[in-house]
Amino acid sequence: MGTETRQEKLEKLRKFWKTHLDKWEESGLSQKEYCRQHNLVYHRFGYWKARFKSRNLPVKFVQVASQPINPGPYVLKLNLPRGCQIEIPDDFSADTLKRVLVTLQES
Repeated sequence: MGTETRQEKLEKLRKFWKTHLDKWEESGLSQKEYCRQHNLVYHRFGYWKARFKSRNLPVKFVQVASQPINPGPYVLKLNLPRGCQIEIPDDFSADTLKRVLVTLQES
């Protein structure tokens, strides 16, 4: 029974594929031909190539200027059919809103 941890197995895989990717770049062969010559699964080769490439991308942060949002006196706006719009304040009465919606639905 193997005593390798999951992390150790993953590290072995990384080293295996990193070695092959480096050798492939030096070989001048197409990916497909390199995989054929070394009995590697082409799609797995592509997966590891993309994985290493994404890890090597520099991380850049950009400062974004933001402006405070003033929601005004209304928290919610309902746009209803036929051009009706209801602006509902933060402290609305649920009963009143219900009556308005029922009235609009009936008309």
